[in-house]
Amino acid sequence: MTKRLRVIARGGLAALALAALVPTCGAAQGKLFRSDSALPVRLRTDLRTLLGDRDTTRQGVLQDATLTYAESAGPVSTALRVRTRGVWRRANCDYPPIQLRFNDSLERGTLFHGLHRAKLVVHCRDRDDYEQLILQEYAIYRLYQLLTPASLSARLLRVTYEDVKSRMRPITRYAFLTEEPERLAGRLNGTVVTTGRPRVGNLSPYQAALMGVFQYFIGNTDWGMPGRHNIAVLMAEDSAYAVPYDFDWSGAVDAPYAKPLPVFPIRTVRERMWRGTCQSAEELEPILARFEALRDTITALYNAIPGLQPRTIERTLRYYDEFYRAIADRARFVRSVVERDCRR
Repeated sequence: MTKRLRVIARGGLAALALAALVPTCGAAQGKLFRSDSALPVRLRTDLRTLLGDRDTTRQGVLQDATLTYAESAGPVSTALRVRTRGVWRRANCDYPPIQLRFNDSLERGTLFHGLHRAKLVVHCRDRDDYEQLILQEYAIYRLYQLLTPASLSARLLRVTYEDVKSRMRPITRYAFLTEEPERLAGRLNGTVVTTGRPRVGNLSPYQAALMGVFQYFIGNTDWGMPGRHNIAVLMAEDSAYAVPYDFDWSGAVDAPYAKPLPVFPIRTVRERMWRGTCQSAEELEPILARFEALRDTITALYNAIPGLQPRTIERTLRYYDEFYRAIADRARFVRSVVERDCRR
């Protein structure tokens, strides 16, 4: 298993289709997301009440909270409101995902300035193995950013959760914040599409190929364009872009609770299935070449994730090795995987 960082020198001219989306100024991404380090923060709220809000038939109830982090001049505290979110994890996890709702008047210059309704992805159980799942999912967000600027930024946090009523002991675990689709659309001079029933076929051939190969690479079937299931649809430069999120049900993460839908002809999430459109070897070639060019960079990315255990890294990279072996014979891959599954 190599740990060398290879310089990317190829990827196909078709990648230029996305080049116009690259923001002209790095600051447009926001101060929070321009660092790969784990940011220590303290979240204080009525933790027991928050974690007990599990009714998935309604939105979580907003409650007051304080988020504190350290700057060189001293601690910075931000008042905000929080609520539980999600469906499966909200109903089944000890620690469901949390929405952080920031005040629009948040002081400019603070790390969280510009965020409104950010998603905080947290551990499902207060156990080390579940914390590894969080770090693996965070790595996939970082991985997708290697492929396209039309991707959600993510920032790793080291969160200490404190109950203001002292009814629960504080705990410290890794979590990560994801960028809001509206913020991404603003960075790319585009808009979020919230109406209609978009399909993969509405995307450009290059974008459709990118989506299909990426989801196959990580072994993810938990997504769908028509219902915008774990997909945000953006319009930018007169083109449609599907932006994926929520990867904990992918084979790369392999969460113990993740199972494929009964309608799929696979028994575990570790079995890959092509859910993209029927595309030719010529259409897929630039994307497949891009993944091959990024192989060492992806290895380096995983080795650089704080807290990710070597055995977790090795198992995940072995899973990706299966993909690389499959695409080595392009004609066979298209015939036995893409054409077989896209017609189901």
